[in-house]
Amino acid sequence: MAKILLISGSPRKGNTDFVLTSIFDKLENDKELILLKDKNIKHCIGCLSCHGKPKCILSDDMTEIGEKMLSADIIIVGTPNYFDNVSGLLKNFIDRTHPYYKSELLKDKKLILIMVGGGEIDGSQEFLDHCTYGFVKYQKLKLEGSYCFQALHQNDLKKDPGSLLKIDEIVKKIKSLK
Repeated sequence: MAKILLISGSPRKGNTDFVLTSIFDKLENDKELILLKDKNIKHCIGCLSCHGKPKCILSDDMTEIGEKMLSADIIIVGTPNYFDNVSGLLKNFIDRTHPYYKSELLKDKKLILIMVGGGEIDGSQEFLDHCTYGFVKYQKLKLEGSYCFQALHQNDLKKDPGSLLKIDEIVKKIKSLK
């Protein structure tokens, strides 16, 4: 059975966390949900010390998260949509995966992306794919799907049958991955 790591890039407990928690609760796999808001992750300083070795010189929670990413078969990343972009928390996290780039340690790991935003959902998937393009490309991740939800207020998704069906669709997709 695949080992799954879910990562929330939301700075608050809202709709993004609802989607990830719902997925988490429906999976029987070996799984873990990481809330970036609860972690101490320093900003990448662009020192390039990680070139040639898969280790960052910064000492923080990213070391442990990185190890969990390396042991996962499937990585599910969720973020709110902030100005047609990922959250600052998620962008910082993506930048800090740089040590795995040269050594291709994340190569072929399966990735599912989730974005929740208050605006129109049309075009959101394109924004999500665009904002994470470099992460997927340079880490050589295997993008298995990107899903967008429309929700502005707390609990909007809990009341939307279409969103609940989409969560079930994502779970079905995850279960189909080998």
